[in-house]
Amino acid sequence: MCCLLAFGPLDQSAATEFFRTYALSGWDVPQMLAALSATKLVKGTSELVESIAGQANLAEIRLNSTVRRVVQNGGGVRVELEGGDTLEAPAALIALPMNVLNSVEFEPPLSQAKRTASQERHAGAGRKSIVKVKGDIGNVSVLAPEAQAVNWAVTYHRGTQGTWLIVFSANPDRLHMTAFDDTDGMQEALQPLLPGVEVESIAGWDWNDDPLALGTWCIYRPGQLAKVLPDLRTTEGRLFFAGADSAKAWRSFIDTRLPHCRTREYLCRPE
Repeated sequence: MCCLLAFGPLDQSAATEFFRTYALSGWDVPQMLAALSATKLVKGTSELVESIAGQANLAEIRLNSTVRRVVQNGGGVRVELEGGDTLEAPAALIALPMNVLNSVEFEPPLSQAKRTASQERHAGAGRKSIVKVKGDIGNVSVLAPEAQAVNWAVTYHRGTQGTWLIVFSANPDRLHMTAFDDTDGMQEALQPLLPGVEVESIAGWDWNDDPLALGTWCIYRPGQLAKVLPDLRTTEGRLFFAGADSAKAWRSFIDTRLPHCRTREYLCRPE
């Protein structure tokens, strides 16, 4: 379970990260498992995002617009995009992942602590795949230690047409797949957990190589909780920082109230 929470090499993950998740779940393992995987938005995350966007009447939403530079001046903030466009506002809310902060030029520069944190990066570097296997193999949930290539395989959907598994690999160096469509590599990795399983297809994304992410969910390295977290939340001039990597509690989650979580019309339910 520890390597799943870390979703990266255990020797690079702070023990406080595991204690934090356990504490947030009321020191209750079933509640922690529900918080981590069982509670879902009924209409899906995309429906929630579209609803928020639909209510943003005063906002201009731009997709596929990578920020190149953020400049503060006496009267406001200018955001320069790679395509050449610029946006200006009295202030800016920065929600970039910690690992990506150094990919954007800030003028004046961000604090040394923020820049060092982005250079060091957090430890989250695992690989999550959605794997379709042949036949209905039932509702399974299999955990394996860090030494294995796959550390958790759990049924997402099953039927006569096959079974969809969510597969987590905490240390991608142990998963010998050339790409996300390498069904042979995934099938080999799943054999110790599910002997005889036949992989038909894989869907996934390598967030570590994605320049807009450079990692998975945020898991601090030893010493980063005290050294990094306070400064990541610190305002700098007209820049306010509110990324998921600097949340005090459910970092990199959609924060809900369990077990009776409510998000207005988007009610959560355990599945």
